[in-house]
Amino acid sequence: MTKQIYQERSYFTDSVEQTYAFGERLGEILQANDVIALLGDLGAGKTTLTHGIAKGLKIKTPISSPTFTLLFEHTKSERNIPLYHFDAYRLTDENEWYDAGFMDYLDNNGVSIIEWADRIKTVLPARTIWLSLKSDLNNLDWREFQLNVPEQRDFAWQALENWQE
Repeated sequence: MTKQIYQERSYFTDSVEQTYAFGERLGEILQANDVIALLGDLGAGKTTLTHGIAKGLKIKTPISSPTFTLLFEHTKSERNIPLYHFDAYRLTDENEWYDAGFMDYLDNNGVSIIEWADRIKTVLPARTIWLSLKSDLNNLDWREFQLNVPEQRDFAWQALENWQE
């Protein structure tokens, strides 16, 4: 088995609004069948970031965390790219992911965002984009986003260079 090689960049925000804006810019460059695996502690900003991504995808329905339902489907989008928002926190193993039929969504012409993706990392496709969110208890507004994109992916990094503009 070949070890996956990633292109990696880090980004920083100092407010909820900036986290949202970063997510929006990321959403603008995502494409159908992208899989975004979110990693981060409780309160790190995963759902806030997903709100921004949804805005960048031009999703028209409200976004909330799918902690208890495991999946929210947002199919109304001006870009005609649905958003499949998963939360793997309550899954005990990868078998539950398979049994729920969630693998089918990853190739369904939408963007899939998976919170707590580390719980199912062995079943996610090699094309998965990993996004780690780190926060600081001494500065509750500060976030670091570490974005890891598979090396073979032609990713629009330049669009993220000036995400605050």
